[in-house]
Amino acid sequence: MKKSMKLCPPIRPAPPVAGFFSISTARLSTQMPSIVVLGRPHRLLYLDDDRYHFLQRVVIATSRPMAIRQLALGLLIFKLRRDPSGLRWDPRSLADILVLFQRSNVLSDLHGSEVTAGSLGATPPKKYTLRYWIAGKRSSEIFHGVEESQAPLSSFWRRRTSNEKQLSVSDSRQTPFDLESQRPLKTPTLDSLQKDVHSPRVRYQWLPWFLKDTFVVAWIVIAIVLMLAFVIVSFVNNAVRKGFTPLLPSPTTSQGFSPADFLYSFMPSFIGMILFLFWQPIDMYFRALEPFANLGGSTRGSPADESLLLDYPACLPVEVTIKAALTGHFKVAWISFISLLSATLPVLSGGVFTAQYFIPTQEVRVAASMPGYYALVVFVVIYSLSFLVIWPAKKRRLPHDIRTLGQILSFVYESHLLNDAAFWQPRSKVDLVTRLLGRLTGDMGSSRYAFGVYMGRDGREHLGIDRLHRQELGEMLITTGIMK
Repeated sequence: MKKSMKLCPPIRPAPPVAGFFSISTARLSTQMPSIVVLGRPHRLLYLDDDRYHFLQRVVIATSRPMAIRQLALGLLIFKLRRDPSGLRWDPRSLADILVLFQRSNVLSDLHGSEVTAGSLGATPPKKYTLRYWIAGKRSSEIFHGVEESQAPLSSFWRRRTSNEKQLSVSDSRQTPFDLESQRPLKTPTLDSLQKDVHSPRVRYQWLPWFLKDTFVVAWIVIAIVLMLAFVIVSFVNNAVRKGFTPLLPSPTTSQGFSPADFLYSFMPSFIGMILFLFWQPIDMYFRALEPFANLGGSTRGSPADESLLLDYPACLPVEVTIKAALTGHFKVAWISFISLLSATLPVLSGGVFTAQYFIPTQEVRVAASMPGYYALVVFVVIYSLSFLVIWPAKKRRLPHDIRTLGQILSFVYESHLLNDAAFWQPRSKVDLVTRLLGRLTGDMGSSRYAFGVYMGRDGREHLGIDRLHRQELGEMLITTGIMK
């Protein structure tokens, strides 16, 4: 039952569940040739002596990447079959991650990391193990989770007590440690930490670079200008319907290859693929940040099914659109729908242009198939105008990135959630969901959670996730204010 797991940094940009998106990234890297073929399937065949023949060069050029992809997926499946993950269920949400680290001895490495925006320096890697553990030498209690395998289980409490004594005397703190990137995090002093957790500037300081105000304005302007240029050039003087002169030889060779047809099928499809890939990090950002937006977007907090249990990053494209729409998260639903819609751009754009012989002018011109071209124009207009809705609201900003497990855990390492009965060794995912959605106590607001300033288990204020209201601690402070 023992399974070692070294927490390595995922492929960037990555959401909370790294493995799923690493596979998705690898799949996208070999997807373009198949998309081109889907756009122009007839380019694989040519007619000779009343019989269709495969165009050998195109078949070879497109089949090799597909074969490599299938081989990679086969090797991945073989590795997963041979080396089980050690997980009891798929960790798709924040609640699943909390269960894995609920009794972990690695949380002491995260002191002060909730307000840091990055990591500095380097340190020797640490080894973490995912398996079943015995709670102590004199205890028969067994639990499942991630622990630092080189340290005794009780070292968590010893190091935590040691840290508190050092802070009270010298106002210093053990360097927090990012579990995945294996780097120490830049850490503030105790005084600055207590000050920073109340600062709106610190609370809302992080956005991915491509969604900062300057870049969002640039994307909107570029998208609308290029969309208008595309529509104007397409329909003024019926340029697309009447066709245009190809810049390459258009006759088909004896082997069925036409340079003009290849150029005007590959290049539009290539541009469509770039547009498709450009939207993917935007889609993934809004999926991953929706739980935090719900937790910190209102002083009333959010129920577990709209925050801790959300698993949008791990959902399939159509699934996430339907699920978000039914839940009322319309921005995530629309952006994920555009991500799905953008996958049609390389297919349509690669299949609308053909070299045709125009009898009235007695010349070969490249013209578009108008039904497909009209659909392409509509999709391009929708895609371009959708940049107007990607401006992230203030509630979607965080103190720092969340691409690694260590950065996610920095918001809960002192939270009383880790002591809640809901996370105390659930037997299955169904058990965990049942506990979170049921009222475990009679406390008012006990079923709602929030992102803000909470009183931690160490008796100090921290910035992160906890229950909105606890009888012994009162209500959390949801940080608001105007950024300067």
